[in-house]
Amino acid sequence: MFVNPFNAVLMLCAAAFANIASQPASAQQVSRTGSFDLACSAGTAFPLFSPEGERNWVKDWAPRPVFPDSIVFSRDTVFREGRAGEEAVWTILDADRQTHRAEYVRVAPASHTAHIIVKVEPIGHARSHVVVSYTVTAFGEDGATLSEAFSEKAYEEKMRNWQRQITEYLEKR
Repeated sequence: MFVNPFNAVLMLCAAAFANIASQPASAQQVSRTGSFDLACSAGTAFPLFSPEGERNWVKDWAPRPVFPDSIVFSRDTVFREGRAGEEAVWTILDADRQTHRAEYVRVAPASHTAHIIVKVEPIGHARSHVVVSYTVTAFGEDGATLSEAFSEKAYEEKMRNWQRQITEYLEKR
């Protein structure tokens, strides 16, 4: 059965908007940008931020394809990730291997949406600098909790954890 990825995203957005409409006006939006360095080339680092590449370093990360039938790191790929009640639908808006830039939208209908941009910049032959930007709009009962998870301090910790997890993966491979 053919599922148009835009229809799938529109259905999830409609569910998210319905959730927002049923809640008191308590939506909050926060934007954060963080960065870290890795001891590998940008060409090695960039695929680690793909849906399949994150399986290598994110514990319990298990994306499932919506469209197409397998997850590819390219524009308009739609996939699900998470467990029941916490599941989100992700859409890849851009995945440019030449500029090492990826852009995603994540919709968790019960709690939030997120716009994520990952940019991997080369620092010589065997080093790279990763810049990750999130804009999260939290709504519903979990709005305050999600906003806390994206405080400046929490986001800095997230970037340190990502750097540590990726470094551990790179050392083991």
